[in-house]
Amino acid sequence: MDRTPVAGCAFGSANGPGLRWSGPMRTFDVGRLGSLVYECRRRSAAEVAVIIPLYNYAHMVTEALDSIVSQDLRDLSVVVVNDCSIDDGEKTAIRFLEQHTERFAEALVVRHHRNQGPSMSRNSGIAHTREPFVFMLDADNRIRPPALSRLLESLHHSGAAFAYSQLCLFGELEGIGFGDVWDPSRLATKNYIDTMAMVRRDALLAVGGYATLAEDGQLEDYDLWCRFLDLGLRGVFLPELLCEYRVHASSRSNTTQSYDTVMAEMSLRHPRLVKFLAPDRVGSEEQ
Repeated sequence: MDRTPVAGCAFGSANGPGLRWSGPMRTFDVGRLGSLVYECRRRSAAEVAVIIPLYNYAHMVTEALDSIVSQDLRDLSVVVVNDCSIDDGEKTAIRFLEQHTERFAEALVVRHHRNQGPSMSRNSGIAHTREPFVFMLDADNRIRPPALSRLLESLHHSGAAFAYSQLCLFGELEGIGFGDVWDPSRLATKNYIDTMAMVRRDALLAVGGYATLAEDGQLEDYDLWCRFLDLGLRGVFLPELLCEYRVHASSRSNTTQSYDTVMAEMSLRHPRLVKFLAPDRVGSEEQ
């Protein structure tokens, strides 16, 4: 089993690392944000890489990784990006991957030199993988089988830039999430598409990856869907409970800023699409 460390690479195309990306950060070498601290490669090639940003979720990351192992998609790659956690999350992830080496075509753990936030953590994961499709999974969430194969199949058949499913809420609150059919006009007043989505690598490269925002941690996915829309790219919705979103006190949805703050930044970034409505006007606008 080859575990030889490799050097950091530039955010490249699906043809391999070393090619600068075409976007607002095209001169930035994302691979230099961190170092590869664990690598296990097999000879098989995968279509899908799962990217897991990790920040102080040592007690949850094993569940996220275990949910990947249980998928029915045979060949998978995974990269965990440790964004300067102060707990044992990195060791926990490496220990898990060492116990499941036969499950992954490629398994990597990247350690950032300093905390970068979720947007750049996802960009680091993209920079260190080569698969044509990537799935974003936060370390405190889980996916149900056959989430990855169903999302991949939907992209193959639809030609969409990304695919997402309905959410199942668990933890401190149980229920059904807020996902719905792809309707660009609805992005004007809110984000209804979770980060847990399968995205084509070439679509991510076309928009320059995830942007680092003032409200990084809540807006990066919303901003990405809007930038896809600017390029005429679309999403496809699977009305199935494939992704599980954990509701807890430290989840990003419970620790970030108010609707006003979020929508103010989004209306500045996407003035032709996003309408900044006062909270008491949102319900009436959607009726």
